[in-house]
This record gives sequence, structure tokens and C-alpha cells, in this order.
Amino acid sequence: MILTCPACRTRYLVDEQAVNRPSGRTVRCASCGHTWHYPPIPEPIHRDPPARIEPALEVPPRPAPVPAPAPVRTARRRLSLGWFVLGVMIVVLALVILVAIVARSEVAATWPAAARVYAWAGLAPRLELGKVVPTRTANSLVIEGEVTNAGNMPSEVPPLRVALRDAAEKDVQFKVIDPPKARLGPGDTARFKTTFDHPDEAATGVVVTFVR
Repeated sequence: MILTCPACRTRYLVDEQAVNRPSGRTVRCASCGHTWHYPPIPEPIHRDPPARIEPALEVPPRPAPVPAPAPVRTARRRLSLGWFVLGVMIVVLALVILVAIVARSEVAATWPAAARVYAWAGLAPRLELGKVVPTRTANSLVIEGEVTNAGNMPSEVPPLRVALRDAAEKDVQFKVIDPPKARLGPGDTARFKTTFDHPDEAATGVVVTFVR
């Protein structure tokens, strides 16, 4: 233990048993000669900690998970959204079909392959030539006839090729003329007329076709 002189503060390392007496002990400083009474070191009081009485506790069981309510609103919203999207798609498809029918002539002219689809659906234009009548005069041959749109959609009328043929059905003379009308609606008819001045004497027949 460390013993310190109260007068000169000189410190000494001494054995605790040498100074620890029941009545204490008088000690003297070797440095300054001061003497003083060193009291006995009190015994530590050992006290037992108070006993703690705790009641026995039972851990409650883990509660069963509460089943989540079915997302009725979410399902209804998804169903409503699905029907809305389906309705929009049907409307858009109907508009596309309507435009394709109304503007089928333009569509067929822009996309020739669409003509087959229109023909399969009974919507293709159908131009027919009829009532072709040749009339011979002294120095000419007049050819008259009709162009009819027998289809159920408007159609552009192409130029006409009028040919004179001999007895062997070979062309001996022909000309290409403009159509009587550039466009015919369903069921419309237009008459055409052309004249051959000084026709070939070998001509015995007339054939009129469309120039595609």
C-alpha cells in the first residue's frame, strides 16, 4: 500500500499488514520526522443483495396470421380496365374497317394486293363493257358502247383500247381512247364513242378492252 506523510507529502510503499492494526499504529516520516497516528483500515461490509421474487410469466402463443381480405376492388378495377381496353380496340377496328370500305378505291390503287381482299369480301370494283355497236359510213367506222360499274364500290375507269380485227381475229388496226368518265359509282354507266377514219378493208370485227 502507499503511505503518505501529511506534513511533507513524502510517499512510502509499505506492507499493509505492518500498519493495519486493530487500534491503528503511530508512524514516523523518515524525511521530516513528523509522526502521526494511522487509523485501522475498516473491514468492508458485505451485504447480500435483496432477493428478487419475480412471478412466473407464461409467454403467450404467437397469434395466428389474420387472412388478408380479398382485393375485390383491385379485381374489379382490373376487370373494368380490361373491358375498357377491349371496347377501345373494337371501336378502333370498326373505324379502320369503315375507312377501308369507304376509301376502298384509294386503298386498292395504293395497295394492289388489297383488291383480292375486297374481291373476296364482295367489295371489289367490277367494270363491264357492253352494247358495243360499230357503224360504217362511206369513209369511216364509228364504234360506240357503254362502260358499267357492276360492283358495289366506286371505281376509277381506265383508258379503253378499241381494236379492229380481221377474219382470223388478228388486230389490223387499234387505238387507245380516254374513258368517258374518270370515275364511276356503283351501278353507274357511261357511253363512249370513237371513229376510225379510213378503216382497214380487212376489218370484220371490233374488240374493246380496258388498258390496265
